[in-house]
Amino acid sequence: MATYNSYQRPFSVKVRKFFEQFGKHALIWTVGILFFIPFIWMASTSLKTKIDIGRIPPNFLPRENKTVEINGQSFPVFMLTSVDGTSKEVAVQGYEGSDAIVFDPANPSSTMNVPKDTLTEILIVKFHWENYVNAMTRASRPGMDVTFFTYLKNSLIIAFFCIIGTLLSCTPVAYGFARIPFPGRDTLFIFVLATMMLPFQVTMIPLFKLFNETLRWGDTFLPLIVPTFFANAWDIFLLRQFFRTIPSEMSDAARVDGANEWQIFTRIIIPLSIPVISTIAVFTFLWAWNDFTGPLIYLQSHQNYTMALGLQDFQGQREILWNQLMAASVIFTVPIIVAFFFLQKQFIQGIKLTGGKEG
Repeated sequence: MATYNSYQRPFSVKVRKFFEQFGKHALIWTVGILFFIPFIWMASTSLKTKIDIGRIPPNFLPRENKTVEINGQSFPVFMLTSVDGTSKEVAVQGYEGSDAIVFDPANPSSTMNVPKDTLTEILIVKFHWENYVNAMTRASRPGMDVTFFTYLKNSLIIAFFCIIGTLLSCTPVAYGFARIPFPGRDTLFIFVLATMMLPFQVTMIPLFKLFNETLRWGDTFLPLIVPTFFANAWDIFLLRQFFRTIPSEMSDAARVDGANEWQIFTRIIIPLSIPVISTIAVFTFLWAWNDFTGPLIYLQSHQNYTMALGLQDFQGQREILWNQLMAASVIFTVPIIVAFFFLQKQFIQGIKLTGGKEG
């Protein structure tokens, strides 16, 4: 009996662990699919025609009517169901009241009239990749020569300089709070963190008056880029927490060898902090890329619009081309996915280590 139990217990433990792991992975996959479905639907809509988007019930895959070309002219093909229950493919030449004028594609000279309700659409799967070309090249504002390439360029410029400004300003401040003791350091750090509780709506009007009326930076990228060169509390906090996990003995050894604080910061701390720096870069890119309120306040000319404003402007026109709008939205989303895909290892490691035990 003891021998039987000794074999039964490890087996039951393995079964329990298997179902625990299976349940966890099933939950992760379920949540992931729920979050991924809207993107898949957006990508599918971007490849449809205007008529296909309005079909009820909607189709997941892009579909359109099967057509046949006769003498250089294209005709839609339908399935005709006769009274005796037989079916055959016919091409529709036109309509007369409640009837349709159809003909056999093999004999286009012979036409006949049939009730519309005897015809069923024949749909075939077809991807319209030209929607992406049209979305990027079609001017959102005729006469201004403004396309989505303009919006894409502006967003990339702003995101790039915001990342540079954030990293250059936040890393030395965080290093000072983490590694350099000075009177009132912790109190000052608390005041820095307290600025995160100040909502943007409180400073929005003073900043607008400062940048537009005092500095005359209206309708330029400067109000969106320059503030990033003056650090922010959230990124300072993340960097400080990571810097404190690096053993202080490494800095002490460098000081013994004659290194100053700047050399310790640039040659030891920064190379060891690539994970958290990558995390900050991703966070900053996401913030700059998705920012809508800032460009809406400071940018007036359509030549300076970012992708976020461009999509809203595209949607606000009298006729909305939903397939092209979805194509532009996919292009707007892809850089975020690509950035996370290539930096996910550093991103996850940076998030994990910023909450680690302080050294």
